[in-house]
Amino acid sequence: MAVDSDPRPELIRFEPPSGSVDGGQQVTVHGNHLQYVIDIYFDHDAAIIKEQTATKLVAITPSHSEGPVWVVAESSGGYSNGLRYRYTSG
Repeated sequence: MAVDSDPRPELIRFEPPSGSVDGGQQVTVHGNHLQYVIDIYFDHDAAIIKEQTATKLVAITPSHSEGPVWVVAESSGGYSNGLRYRYTSG
């Protein structure tokens, strides 16, 4: 018997595309199948999900050292594609 799972999320872009190394930045993630996201990771650190719909997810970033990181979302169907987010110190 096959087990159905949610579709894998697809990440398209961020607003804004960067934020402070201190974290706490509200980031809007645009994509598809985002209603199925159970966690979103900035590098390996989970962000706090505040709102989500099928095409938009609002998250609060964790703190991280300066530079680019991969962001991926997880659903029961698997992991999304990765997108780059940049942490800045200014």
